[in-house]
Amino acid sequence: MTAGGGIRTAGLAWATVGRPALRRAVARLRSVPFTLALLAVFLLTGAITGSFLGGPPESMLDVAAVSGPGLKSGYWWSIFTSLFFATNPLAYLAASLMILVLVGVAEKRLGALATAVLFFGGQFASVTVFLLLTQVARYTGDGWLGLMADNSLIGPYAAVLTVSLAASGRLPVLWTRRLRTTVLSISLLLVLYVGHAETVIGFLGAVLGLGAAWWMRGEHGQLHLPRSTGRETRNLLAMTAAVFAVGPILTAVAATPTGPLAMLRDVVLNPLPTLSQLEFNCGATVEASCLEAGRQGFAGPFGLALAVVPVVLLLICADGMRRGRRMALNITLVLQLAVAALAAVYLGLFALIPHYPTRPHTAAMGSGFAHILPLVTVPLLLAVLLWANRRQFRVETVPSARRMLAAVVGGVWLVFSVSYALAWAAAGGMSRDGGLLGLLAELSRQYLPIPLPNLYRRVFADRNSLESVIFAYSGPVFWLVALAGVWWVLLGRHHNSDSGGSGRAMARAFLHQGGDSLSWMALWEPNRYWFSPDGGGAVAYQQHGSVALTLAGPFGPRQNHQAVAEGFLAHCGSHALIPAFYSCGDGLWPLLHARGFRRVAVAQETRLAVRELEFKGKEWQNVRTALNRAEKLGVKAVWGTYHGLPAALRARLSEVSEDWAAAKSVPEMGFTLGGVDELMDDEVLCCLAVDGEGNVHGVTSWLPVYDGGTLVSRTLDVMRRAPEGFPGVMEFLIASAVLELRKTVGVISLSGSPLAQLPDEQEAGEPRENMPAENLLRILDVVGHALEPVYGFRSLAAFKSRFKPDYRTLYLYYQDPLQLPAIGRALTRAYLPGLSLRQGARLLRGRVS
Repeated sequence: MTAGGGIRTAGLAWATVGRPALRRAVARLRSVPFTLALLAVFLLTGAITGSFLGGPPESMLDVAAVSGPGLKSGYWWSIFTSLFFATNPLAYLAASLMILVLVGVAEKRLGALATAVLFFGGQFASVTVFLLLTQVARYTGDGWLGLMADNSLIGPYAAVLTVSLAASGRLPVLWTRRLRTTVLSISLLLVLYVGHAETVIGFLGAVLGLGAAWWMRGEHGQLHLPRSTGRETRNLLAMTAAVFAVGPILTAVAATPTGPLAMLRDVVLNPLPTLSQLEFNCGATVEASCLEAGRQGFAGPFGLALAVVPVVLLLICADGMRRGRRMALNITLVLQLAVAALAAVYLGLFALIPHYPTRPHTAAMGSGFAHILPLVTVPLLLAVLLWANRRQFRVETVPSARRMLAAVVGGVWLVFSVSYALAWAAAGGMSRDGGLLGLLAELSRQYLPIPLPNLYRRVFADRNSLESVIFAYSGPVFWLVALAGVWWVLLGRHHNSDSGGSGRAMARAFLHQGGDSLSWMALWEPNRYWFSPDGGGAVAYQQHGSVALTLAGPFGPRQNHQAVAEGFLAHCGSHALIPAFYSCGDGLWPLLHARGFRRVAVAQETRLAVRELEFKGKEWQNVRTALNRAEKLGVKAVWGTYHGLPAALRARLSEVSEDWAAAKSVPEMGFTLGGVDELMDDEVLCCLAVDGEGNVHGVTSWLPVYDGGTLVSRTLDVMRRAPEGFPGVMEFLIASAVLELRKTVGVISLSGSPLAQLPDEQEAGEPRENMPAENLLRILDVVGHALEPVYGFRSLAAFKSRFKPDYRTLYLYYQDPLQLPAIGRALTRAYLPGLSLRQGARLLRGRVS
């Protein structure tokens, strides 16, 4: 990049993001007087009372802490005065940030008075519910919540979470969902793993705030969960998996964790002895001191590596899930199920030991069933949640990377296992450990991510040094290699389409040689590729059942398109696939017609010759009005690739997309309809309507079309309008595209409007032999009509007609009318990959009624 280009980029960033951000920051501080006053009182109280370092003095606890006994003694004001204290420097820092950010956001949305009422009211309600809950738990004999009945509560956490979640319904859909997911996940995590009174009242405050948000939005009697895009769903699931992955670490650093899942640190971070070892070393009556001796874990520096394997592996997989990796999802599912199984085995193991003494956090839990239920069900529930959303993870790992990972990990395991088996046999393991079953037990305990305790030297007294070294170090080394391999595969460039082929780079190269208006969509998930053996071109398709449904026609050098189509037909014939060329122009018709194919029109593509286009005359009044309105409002068209846009504009673009998706009653559509994921291609241009405050009113994206390596056209893909976007923003964006893109191309395509073709729109002059396709058209018409209130395809087609375009018919080419039902099902699955049976039935019921 030249110096001038860098200056222009920096100037754009400052003009579109920096200056508006500074103005917003100053205006925001002025708009949150209650937040600033609350923070000032909180910090001033801590300074005056000297509470920053060690919490409030004991003489002030009647004022600085609220508790059941204190309220009985008449210190009712402690409910509110306890808000202005914390217990240590870290707590003061966390509380200050929560007040500044969360309460500030709430005040911005609700106003100072409503925020103050919800803040103090939330504190009162949280303390009341906490005391009621703990008193009931004490009455019923619960050993966890019941012990908290007399605990002192210090800090503003419950009040902050109440007011922030109460205001979350006033945020944009994207941030509503993220705030709720983050707050509820972390609050629940702290309750389940740490389990202190402060975590419980914080979670109660979050739940009360969520209920207040539901009430304030007037959603009484119904629970409405706004739909998210596939990308945001993956982000939320990855964040949830990552939050719960660090739970065992919290139990290791927290002082005396008492939560229901606190014992998972024994499964993940602390040693797990076998039953025979416990009985051998500790006798029939197990003493606590004997058990605690087992916490030394492996000898050697690699003990911790094996101890934290599940945590690190889940964090790696969470990042892979965020990227849509199916392999990351599968590993996470296996780990969650394994943790549930190991937790059950662990608890069952200690239940078999007679007279096992009660430890601090087990005493807090009561019966053994109370231990097993959360330990087993929480990982299972998370696994069910991930499994229910498995369709969102469509990025497959290429076979070569999977084979490499399996070879390396399997080879390392085989070397260590064989080495240990030889050392074990040489040391008399056959007689010592009960034969081959004993060897299998020893091997499994080396590689499970649970440190084996070195309770006493007697355990390894009859092992030779080689056997002990391999036993102690083979597991950590193996898992370090496995972690490095999974990191390399999940976070590296080892993923392509669902075909698992490594052909995306090849497909991109062919697209540069030549393609149609929709051909760039071939690079989207979950398209597969068939490449001509002679290197003449390629075809992108999706396989649904036995149907190979292409997306547009062949791409590559144009002179090779017919030969490539013939090769693809031969490929389908040899693999018993039904070829269906979808959204193709009439260039293939002579070849396919000669082979007995038939065709049916499925869309009308709209094309604009931009270099001759002038917005003059009565027919362009709407476009001129939109341009004038944008100028008056200070709205400008900002162009760039997704990654080239400033971070703030990318965040606003995601907000617009999530608001758009939340208004839909069906999942995000695919096939010829792109979303935010498809914007991330650096050859795709984005155009954003941005006002002087940095707000995004709407967004469009434009796909490239090449011929012989030269850019010849652009095709409209994404169209999103913000809820607060000014009237005419789409006309403004397309008019801006005409003015901008005419500098580089002569023609642009506004694409076709899928599912907008009516049965009676069969092209005049089409042979009567095509009439069996009316059944397929009826299917598409039913789907199109059902989705019209949601996606407005017919309205979109009418909108595009305002630009006086040239029309080009796009066809579906098929060979046998008997194949049409299967092709219809394939089209429905391609456009609505995440549609459940219930949603499909609701759509059809709405169409029939």
